[in-house]
Amino acid sequence: MNMTYRIIIFDVNGVLIDSNAANARAMAQAFTNDPGLRDRLADLYLQLTGIDRGSKIRLLRERIIGKPFEAGEFETIWERFKQLGRRSMMEAPLGRGSKEVLTELGRRGVTRVALSNTPPVELQEILVAHGLRRLLNVVRGGGDWPKSESLRRLLDEFRFDPGRCLFIGDGKGDLAAARHAGVPFAAIDAVRGEFEGETGFDGPYRDVADWAAKALGVELS
Repeated sequence: MNMTYRIIIFDVNGVLIDSNAANARAMAQAFTNDPGLRDRLADLYLQLTGIDRGSKIRLLRERIIGKPFEAGEFETIWERFKQLGRRSMMEAPLGRGSKEVLTELGRRGVTRVALSNTPPVELQEILVAHGLRRLLNVVRGGGDWPKSESLRRLLDEFRFDPGRCLFIGDGKGDLAAARHAGVPFAAIDAVRGEFEGETGFDGPYRDVADWAAKALGVELS
């Protein structure tokens, strides 16, 4: 692993916080009270990795519900998920090694960035609640735009050299964003086989602790 990287950019859901399954249930609940429909929505949600919240809502509506939004329905689902998703992320466990790895990177003088599709205010609250905010130098949330746009804005805002950055994410959308920006990528994928058939990245690793064992020489239990 090339640890000439001086900026490490972490996705949050599924990387720093083990919240993917909880978020899938929250999104399904934001759509409907029907248990069977919720299961289908949650299953598809878990396949839509690295995609912004607005696109996920639209794709779930198109592929599972199969008819256009009624007036104001998109906004209603957005607001429901804003509340339910915040709660699910507050209650979700940390990814194995998250705090330890962020602490070690800080000790080594590496700039630690959280880049998420979660809207900024919610993201800050969630990171504070989990004790992660103090371990991060930069936090940038998302909205109704793709992760590639969020990553581009981050690089432009801080004038980061893409070649000195590493983006650690758990979805093909994250990988696509990294490729678009010319940022090296390390994949986190415990069980889904998310990156099967993909090349040109480091990993996949089970979690950030697994990544740190190779990249930093730090073994975590």
